[in-house]
This record gives sequence, C-alpha cells and structure tokens, in this order.
Amino acid sequence: MPTIALDSLEVEYLAERDFRLCHLMRHVGDLDYTRPDSAFHSLVHSIIEQMLSMKAGRAIKSRLRELCDGDYTPECIAGIPAENIKSCGMSFRKAQSLKTLAEYALANDLESLAELPDEDVYKTLVQLPGIGKWTCDMFLLFYLGRPDILPVEDGALRQAFEWLYGAPIVSKEVQAVVCSLWRPYSSTAVRYLYRALNMQRTPFPERQKK
Repeated sequence: MPTIALDSLEVEYLAERDFRLCHLMRHVGDLDYTRPDSAFHSLVHSIIEQMLSMKAGRAIKSRLRELCDGDYTPECIAGIPAENIKSCGMSFRKAQSLKTLAEYALANDLESLAELPDEDVYKTLVQLPGIGKWTCDMFLLFYLGRPDILPVEDGALRQAFEWLYGAPIVSKEVQAVVCSLWRPYSSTAVRYLYRALNMQRTPFPERQKK
C-alpha cells in the first residue's frame, strides 16, 4: 500500500509554506492510500460516482460486480445491454458512457495514458462521453498519481478547503494566495484535505464554530 510519510519531501515542502495545512497534516499523520486495480476500473469508478455520494457509488459498483460475476471488466461491460447496467442504480446516460468506455478500452490500451503528459491525458479522455475535467482530475490524481492536480470542481475538496481556510477554493484570488503555495505538490495537499474530511478531524475547532 503506498504511503505519504510526514517526513517525505512533498509534505515537508508543504508544511514550510502553509501553516494551516501543516497543522492538518500533523493531525492526520502518515497517509496510506490504495490505487485502483486498473485504468479502466479507475474511470468506471469516477463515472459512476459523478454527482453521487460515496455510499451510493459503492452500492452501484457492488451491483455491477455482481452483474459481471465478480469484476466489471471491459469485456463484460461491452457485452451487457445498457438497460441491464442501468438496473444497477445509475442513469441510462451513465450506463451508455460505461459501455462506450469499455468498447474504447478493448480497442485501445488505457494503461498507455501513463506515458502522456497531463494535458494530453485530458485531451484523450474528454473525447469520450461521460468524461469531463472532474473525471480526468480523479484519474490523474488517484490512478496515475500525478503530483500537481487541483480538482477545484470537486465538492468534497471545496467543503474541506472552506472548512480549513474559511474561503472558497473556486475563487481565483484564493487560489493565487493559497493554492499557489502548494505547487508542485498540489496532489499531496488535496489527498490530505480529503483524508481529514473523511476522518472528521477538527484541527481548527474555532474555525468550525463560526
């Protein structure tokens, strides 16, 4: 299991530049995380969870696994009617997007995206229906492990950021003042904000009371 340690280069770099993030990272500690099984699994995960809670997304993925006898591979998804996929609890549009992704994965090597720079990954994936910037950000961050991804469109990140800094991450001025401090390790900052939100830590209780 990959780990981001408190004494790692990126954490020490961020801690020196952002005292609030430093406090939060020390509360969270070393950060363990898992990587999706494949590029296809990562993209399926993100497509399903668009605009849904994590709980709802997990339930849909569990039903999809059952539908595919244990694993939603490209071969399985491509061979199942969209209506059957929809019955797992998603919209017909998402079901169609999964089928298109599966067909694309059968004809192209999704793992080869790891060889492309970030911008080319975006350009390649957004051509597929159901995949926009948010899905690309999640893929670059959680599967490819790119170091400087800032998914400002993500609701969970917005919530965690505003809780910690008392300001909206969508503001260009706020990004210039705070998020610019994180480069070139924005992904590490984002991972810690997600983890703190999931753990419901309160390193700044006075902030939460306001």
